Amino acid sequence: MNIFRILFSLCAMFVTFLADGATNFKIATISPDGSSWMKLLREGGRSVERATEGRVKFKFYPGGVKGDDQTVLKLMRVGQLHGGIVTTGVFNRIYPDVQVYNLPMHFRTPQEIDRVRAMLDPELMRGLENAGFVCFGIAEVGMAYAMGKKRATSIAGARRLKVWTPQGDEAAMRTLVAFGITPIPSSIVNVLPGLQTGLFDTIATPPVAAVALQWHTQIRYVLDLPLMYVYGLFVVSATQFERLSDADQTTLRSIMADVVRQADRKNRADDIATFDVLLAQGIELLTPSDDERREWRRVGEEAAEEWIDRGIVSRGLYQRFQSALEAQR
Repeated sequence: MNIFRILFSLCAMFVTFLADGATNFKIATISPDGSSWMKLLREGGRSVERATEGRVKFKFYPGGVKGDDQTVLKLMRVGQLHGGIVTTGVFNRIYPDVQVYNLPMHFRTPQEIDRVRAMLDPELMRGLENAGFVCFGIAEVGMAYAMGKKRATSIAGARRLKVWTPQGDEAAMRTLVAFGITPIPSSIVNVLPGLQTGLFDTIATPPVAAVALQWHTQIRYVLDLPLMYVYGLFVVSATQFERLSDADQTTLRSIMADVVRQADRKNRADDIATFDVLLAQGIELLTPSDDERREWRRVGEEAAEEWIDRGIVSRGLYQRFQSALEAQR
């Protein structure tokens, strides 16, 4: 079976090349068309095509038309796609360390995020390349907040909620389980109808994602407590990338790395502004008490030890993560 998959993948890539003599990269993302991400990606694709005189071209599939992140990774494996902008959960069995920034309740300020990422982003990108992917960079989506139709500020209250989690995103599911919350996994396309029908009453997501995907139209409350840092990875197949000349590889890396840096900055600004938009639209901000906040953080620290014990994040990486975090505090 594996040999047939390999042959199919090679044939798919060969046909892609023969189509117009260029090396074409088919890239999928759940980001909606017209979003900041897509505008930057399309401009980056045009820049690559100009700089390589048409030898390298991009075709983008936005808005989840190729499926969720797990599906995108599967399509990459058989050569039907060559890359995607995906979240970390898809790499749980391939390179689990890339999920380290997802550790619940660890980041409190943007400055802490910047300090840790400046130290560890290069290491995580090298790890992805060792796993067979070329990573152009890591882009912030934002801090995930609990948002929903019902009030809850304590862990005990949250355990009574029906909380959606992305299907296949084990980091998100483990985070909820750590707090004693039973997650309801489902595809991202089911979130809006699920909120409308009552299948879910709560989501944990960055504000910018909630607004971009129209989930905010179904929520009444947001808990003022950043639960988990969410970020995207722009990766392409190393097999497809290595078909390029050295010069074109350098050009592609340079242009798309700049795209990711721009998206990283823009996403943070958009996420902060979107939080204010939520409140301006009448969504109520729930503030946990000091005791509740301490309890959330205590359980988050316990979750980190569990992740290490289960081999989800290596202890050495976590120690470097903690050192960078403590240096900022």
